Amino acid sequence: MKKNVSECPICLDCNAQEYSHDKFRKYLTCSHCELIFVPRDQLITTEAEKHRYDSHQNDENDLHYKNYLMQMMNQIIPELQEQEVGLDFGCGRTDLLSQLFRDKNFEMDSFDLYFLADSKIWAKKYHFIILSEVIEHLRDPLAELEKLRRLLLPNGKIFIKTKLHPEDKSLFDNWFYKRDSTHIQFFNSKSLKVLGSKIDMSGPQIRSEDLAFFTASSI
Repeated sequence: MKKNVSECPICLDCNAQEYSHDKFRKYLTCSHCELIFVPRDQLITTEAEKHRYDSHQNDENDLHYKNYLMQMMNQIIPELQEQEVGLDFGCGRTDLLSQLFRDKNFEMDSFDLYFLADSKIWAKKYHFIILSEVIEHLRDPLAELEKLRRLLLPNGKIFIKTKLHPEDKSLFDNWFYKRDSTHIQFFNSKSLKVLGSKIDMSGPQIRSEDLAFFTASSI
């Protein structure tokens, strides 16, 4: 059954209204959870998406990129126990983040739909899962997060790094983050909270202005 293109991809409410537009696409806003998202009939093709990712300059030998990942890792580690097992979901072309965590004595797997599609992750269990600059790309974010939730051990955590959308419409209209054609939904604290409730996790707890995490129950 074909989905309503104005259906919110997080709370599944179908009363979204147009919020903004540019010469490339529209942006709808959900009255229930305040997610801003691109109608699903205006997404680029998966081929164009892959081409866009191929142009990313995320190289493991790039010191700036490595420092960026290390900064995020250092924000996450205080929430973990030693030697816990993690997953970097949507890692891109390199497993550098996993390498950095392994250097800190964490076992870590990497997965990326286009570059490291290792199906073995779906048969494993994890203490923590990281989505770094990933959730804004997902075509069906609720379904993907539900799948990842099932991989978590009791008290497991999902860390989400993404830029929250400005609350001022004029700022959103000129926001650089929405100009990336592969960025198709934009969260604020309310939409993150609704997402957490949808996947039966508590949170979000905020680690920085663009990094939050959810915790699974101990049951």
